[in-house]
Amino acid sequence: MASIELDDKQWPTLATLWQKFPTLRMISLKEMTERFDSILAMITKVISGFSVMIVILAAIVILASINALEPKEKKKNSIIMSFGFTRSTCLKLNIIEWLVTASITAMGAILGTYIAGLLIYQSQFSLTYKPDLVWLILTLSLILSLVTSLGIYASRNSLRSSIKQLMAET
Repeated sequence: MASIELDDKQWPTLATLWQKFPTLRMISLKEMTERFDSILAMITKVISGFSVMIVILAAIVILASINALEPKEKKKNSIIMSFGFTRSTCLKLNIIEWLVTASITAMGAILGTYIAGLLIYQSQFSLTYKPDLVWLILTLSLILSLVTSLGIYASRNSLRSSIKQLMAET
C-alpha cells in the first residue's frame, strides 16, 4: 500500500505507470474515505442492534426478577415499616437498590463498548480509540435513569405492603 500525490502536469504520466505495472490498483482518497465511513457505519449499526437486543433482554430479566421476588420485597418493606420508618423511606431504599443495580449494569455496558471500540479501531483501522467523555456521561446517566425508573415502576406493588399483612402471614 502506498500513496502518491500528482500535480496537474503529472496526470498524463499516470497512463504510462499503469502500462508498466498492470496489476497496480489505484483509488482516490475520497473513495478510501467513503469505504472507511461505510465500514464504520456498518459496525455502528451492528453494535446498535446488539445494544437494543441487550436492553430488551435486560428489561425482561429485571421484570422477571421483580415478579419472582415481590413477596420477599413486601415482607422486607413491612419489616422496615415495623421499625417506625415510613413508606417514603422504603421508596428511598428501593431507589438506592435500583441505582446500585443500574450502576453495575451501566459500567458493564460502557466498559464492554469501550473494549469493543478499542479492539475494532486497533485491528481494523490501526487507530487509537478515543471515546467522547460527554457522550459516555450522557449514556451513563440515561442507563441509570432508565433502569432505576423501570425498577421503581415495576416494584411499586411491593411498596404497598403493611405491618398488618406481615403479621397475618406469620
